[in-house]
Amino acid sequence: MELYDVNEFWKFDMRVGLVKRAERMKRTRKLIKLEVDFGSEDRTIVSGLADQYSPEDFEGRKFIFVLNLKPKKLSGVESRGMLIVAETEDEKVYLLPVPDEVPVGTRVW
Repeated sequence: MELYDVNEFWKFDMRVGLVKRAERMKRTRKLIKLEVDFGSEDRTIVSGLADQYSPEDFEGRKFIFVLNLKPKKLSGVESRGMLIVAETEDEKVYLLPVPDEVPVGTRVW
């Protein structure tokens, strides 16, 4: 395992976001488009979890996202962040919901 200075970690802007809408993307097997509220702004974030989760698993729930990544186009949709999940060695992915009482937009560290 490669080790990093803690200052590298502080470069990431991780925030709590509320998924307002989620939908499977056409012509893909794995992509879900999420419309996420971060309090001061809404963002579109594309996640590759449609093979393990349905849109209903996301809608109305809060999760942690990394916001200061370079935008990336996936199947023609610009993704402006990344959902944080847990993944086992056998590639099973677990969603990590945030408790309801945590305000949208809260910084995570």
